[in-house]
Amino acid sequence: MSRMERSLRSLPLGTVLLALLAAPAQAQTAAGPGKDDARAVHLRRVHPPEPAERIDWAGRITELLKEEPGDLSLTAVGDMIFNQPITQLPDPDRAGLFRLMQEADVAYGNMEFSLNDRPELQRPFYNFRAPKDFRWELARTGINLVSQANNHAMDFGPEGLKECLQALDHANITHAGAGTTLAEAHALGKTELAGHKTTVGLLAYMRYWTAKYRSRDASAPSLSTIDPAVILVAKDGKVEKVEGPLESDVAVMEEDILMARRKTDLLLVSLHNHDVTHHRAYGIQDKTPPNEEIMFRRAIEAGADMVLGTGPHVLRGIEIYKGKPIFYSLGDFIYQYRTPDRIPADILHQRDIEMPRPLNVSVWDRRESREVLETVMVRMVMNQGKLKRIQLLPITIDDEGPLYGVPKLAGTKRGAEIIALMQRLSEPYGTKIVRKGWYAEVVLP
Repeated sequence: MSRMERSLRSLPLGTVLLALLAAPAQAQTAAGPGKDDARAVHLRRVHPPEPAERIDWAGRITELLKEEPGDLSLTAVGDMIFNQPITQLPDPDRAGLFRLMQEADVAYGNMEFSLNDRPELQRPFYNFRAPKDFRWELARTGINLVSQANNHAMDFGPEGLKECLQALDHANITHAGAGTTLAEAHALGKTELAGHKTTVGLLAYMRYWTAKYRSRDASAPSLSTIDPAVILVAKDGKVEKVEGPLESDVAVMEEDILMARRKTDLLLVSLHNHDVTHHRAYGIQDKTPPNEEIMFRRAIEAGADMVLGTGPHVLRGIEIYKGKPIFYSLGDFIYQYRTPDRIPADILHQRDIEMPRPLNVSVWDRRESREVLETVMVRMVMNQGKLKRIQLLPITIDDEGPLYGVPKLAGTKRGAEIIALMQRLSEPYGTKIVRKGWYAEVVLP
């Protein structure tokens, strides 16, 4: 962290934003290796901030958190790329968001970054890493259950993964989907909720459009994967390729679920899905291809209590399948994707295949599509093993300025739009979502 950044972090948020707004848009700093450029959108504001609303977030959340005897609460969020502290932010719409996870019995997220002290082990271009001590910041958010079955878990190789798993264990954050062996990657991550006499378990898998992440050595650090199968079909006189999940891998997932069901009262399955349509050349992929729905539903049929989808970096619909919820994609949550001085922003924007390329927009001003920076926190309440309630809390993620990638509870207008989006995406599954003022609830059968 530079001296300027340390100085900015010591100032109130409003002072920081005013200083950045007053700075010349084209101010430039030395842009050597490992240094960012002050022209980058995540270091300055381009658009004026949304007008502040007088919202009693503390009162809203206190009302939402009211419990009845026996209630067990669980929150679930999507992809987390997390490397800068944010739990100290005083803004009520941010502090309140973390309070929801801190007050939950179980708080799940997909951890798409590594905790290790070995930067020299970086493999791909992306540098989604924080030092091992950052585990305490992750814990401060309230997150206590993470999936590691994703395409960034091995960015720092086997040694980086080992350090990350150790760091999570030290912070008592339960994890699944990666391990020091393939068997460990497929093992149940389990946590005991003593106050409820309940065991909560997590199994996690990654589906990618190639087999590049498949374990080559079962005795070495590995991820649990569901790899692609491609067949040729004749259609209208032409031969087409059709892709779907490999049946044998789905069968292994089903066996894992059957075994885990014996050891846990509440079983979650996480599926990090990067099917072939993930590339932004296909546009915003907010609908799950039919062939991908197969593995989500098979997980429920095998005994999962819910399936949590991540990976597309946008929201997808919710299905209540055989009485159990499937969240096809929870979108993003913490998206510190272009922070801060590790990879120059101009290089990152040029190389990132998922970054939109609008006409007549400078490389420093390129930003994510709105769909990538709008999401929901799912809050579920259970009692005596029965799902009582599914609440959807709308969230926006800052797309410019010093808090780039940081989530907050959505204001009135954006919140209503996000709820309407979830209603539209879930309608094809026959799922009804009802607004309850600032949040929404899924109608259960």
